[in-house]
Amino acid sequence: MKNAFCKLIAMMLLCCMMLGISSAALADNESIHISLVNKGDIYYGDLVTMWASVNNVEDGYTIVWEMETADGWVKVGSGQSYSFVVTPANAAAAYRALLVIAE
Repeated sequence: MKNAFCKLIAMMLLCCMMLGISSAALADNESIHISLVNKGDIYYGDLVTMWASVNNVEDGYTIVWEMETADGWVKVGSGQSYSFVVTPANAAAAYRALLVIAE
């Protein structure tokens, strides 16, 4: 039987996601939104997908996904979305998306 996360834990995961911006600051009309694609309850063994929406950023940019570990932030992926399988080891981890804007 799968160990269930309650919806509160799923919301805590979403709240732990952070946004980092490097290389340049965003203008007033530029925005970034990070969302959890999954709906409903999340269980150990499920594939979770996070999505970064970037609006009105016209310069070239890259999105880098990182997970916080005991040793600091570690790159775990890049691109518009990041997916991982939920395990007891990563269920409470914080994730962030870095928007690296080309200079």
